[in-house]
Amino acid sequence: NQEEIEKTQRLRYEVFAREMGAQVHTSKPGVETDDFDVHCEHLLVEELSTGRVVASTRLLRKEAAQTIGRFYSESEFSAGFISGLNGEVVELGRTCVHIDFRSGGGIMLLWSGIAQLMKRWDIDYLLGCASVPCRDDGQLVQTLMNGLRAKHMSPQSLRAKPRVPVNPWSGSEVDGAIMPPLLKAYLRLGAWVCGEPSLDEEFGVADLMVLLDMRELNHRYFKHFLGRESKAADQVGKPQEVAITA
Repeated sequence: NQEEIEKTQRLRYEVFAREMGAQVHTSKPGVETDDFDVHCEHLLVEELSTGRVVASTRLLRKEAAQTIGRFYSESEFSAGFISGLNGEVVELGRTCVHIDFRSGGGIMLLWSGIAQLMKRWDIDYLLGCASVPCRDDGQLVQTLMNGLRAKHMSPQSLRAKPRVPVNPWSGSEVDGAIMPPLLKAYLRLGAWVCGEPSLDEEFGVADLMVLLDMRELNHRYFKHFLGRESKAADQVGKPQEVAITA
């Protein structure tokens, strides 16, 4: 309902604006919104004892994207291949987890819900943007890209062109560079990176377009999420303390 959606928008503001320093646009103080929200399905993890949302994401289905005229990721990338994808396509976006719930259980609960919806909707392709912090002149993203180019790039027919390319980094790589959890989850599921990153200056990140073809799915890892809601809840706290709502 709208009250729950606003809770996710408040969490997004807390994480993106207050914590990450993003320059967000909002029509109401303390919430982060955009024109895509009303067209999306919202998935949230709620702490039952307080009613607060501690993790959330949103899913934009193909029919809704056609109504708007594009997927959100097409704001950052020129990706003509998307219109040629046959079957059901869903885009994941605005994924965030409260700082107190990032030990593993929060993101696992979200992916458990995402996996269940993908199975219920019979999804053929999962599309999204995975963000990498980029307030270091691109050193981290270029370090990660060196590995991604070697192992995880999509076929040329499924490449996207960034609308705002990240300037090449000519310095040394980041020692012990840590891959963001969302990007790591995409790759473990078998997703491709669809080309070079696009700079999102307002959020201070470099976004990578990722695409998961369900025919290329790592079924073992997917099953890791399906039916694992109770285990994920155990990692956050007691199972009765958290719940997934779509």
